Amino acid sequence: MVIDVAAYELVLRDARLMHTAGPADIGVRDGRIVAIEPVGALSGVEVIDVEGRLVTGAFVDGHVHLDKSYLWEMSNFAGKVAGEFFDELRAYKSAGSAEHVADRMRRAVQSAALCGTGTLRAQIDVDDVIGLAHLRAALALRDECAPYLRLQVVVFPQEGVVGNPAAGEIVEEALRVGADVMGGAHGFDRAATNAEHYAACFALAERFDVDVDVHLDFDSTPEQPLSEWDIWQIARLTAEHAWQGRVTVAHLTQHGQLDPEARRALVDLMLANDISLTVVPGAELYGARCWAHPPIDDVRQVTADYTDLIRAGVRLSYAGGHLADAFHPFGAGDLLTDGLLLASARNLGDPTIGGTHVLDLGTSIAAQSARLPGPHGTVIGALADLIVFDAPDADTALRHQSDRWLVLHHGRPVATTRTTKELLV
Repeated sequence: MVIDVAAYELVLRDARLMHTAGPADIGVRDGRIVAIEPVGALSGVEVIDVEGRLVTGAFVDGHVHLDKSYLWEMSNFAGKVAGEFFDELRAYKSAGSAEHVADRMRRAVQSAALCGTGTLRAQIDVDDVIGLAHLRAALALRDECAPYLRLQVVVFPQEGVVGNPAAGEIVEEALRVGADVMGGAHGFDRAATNAEHYAACFALAERFDVDVDVHLDFDSTPEQPLSEWDIWQIARLTAEHAWQGRVTVAHLTQHGQLDPEARRALVDLMLANDISLTVVPGAELYGARCWAHPPIDDVRQVTADYTDLIRAGVRLSYAGGHLADAFHPFGAGDLLTDGLLLASARNLGDPTIGGTHVLDLGTSIAAQSARLPGPHGTVIGALADLIVFDAPDADTALRHQSDRWLVLHHGRPVATTRTTKELLV
């Protein structure tokens, strides 16, 4: 029996789902999936036959330094890392670059949408060099791109909070004018201890009722007791502020070097306080080669042990982090490419990590970390932010880096890539 046409604004016919055996019709209404039935059971105002292609939730890129996108393409930035890069960045920001920044951010957001990203969490510099110029540009872009991508704006205190009072005042103003998330990075707060820095970040988050999303790059070492690690401070503050489920940490690269007992203690901290982890494989690997002194060649020293964390129950997702900048010159804003890098770098090419498919780590699990209204993925009630891959299954999509045959945002088609290849002999 065919169900009433009026019930569905859109039907994706003959879709393959990641965790369902057979093909199905997907019915969409009011921007959400409201029905999944056998092929031919649904009719709608618009029916798109996807002809057995894989349909997943849209990518959620949970950690992108959007205002640094494409800096590597500028001659004054290319090839510069570490202190040289940050000196050039301050000079660039001091010159008043807001319009140029807005153009680069727009280009990056549009590129991400074309690749199937439906939500992007953008880390935006807020400091006493640029003030709120980058943040205001990001807030304007948040409204502009809303028809095709959801943008979450994170306050990233590039010049500190506690150790730089002038910057701290601007960070507070950024939350007052409408930023979505409070960021943090102790390494840039030069005059503050890690406890002081993160305490200030959590105090602001509680005051403005926003989530917390902080960097954990190389501020802690395996030789230190866990009580001195940034993650310990963050877990303590999460409990004190009752911010469980609202905290994400990025990188945690030192985890891969820990002994089993320390790993277990770290995992217990994260689980007890419901802290999410975002890993950024492209930036973490490139940073090991071009930012570390001397360069690091052992992947275990520069990445978390993803398998260990996922099996233990930590909510782990991956992100692109950077688009063509000093932290990842090859970043392109395509989470399918970053997913292949993730699988290759630490899991030696296996499309699953700790029993979870890489595509789930960039879609439904990343959506949980970003606290999008659930449920997530291709299930009834989920947002109809969807990707139709030009592939019959997830392994094929990842291996062949398949076209995003169709991308939907809130149940509306917003992008397509359909590459034609032809042998001419």
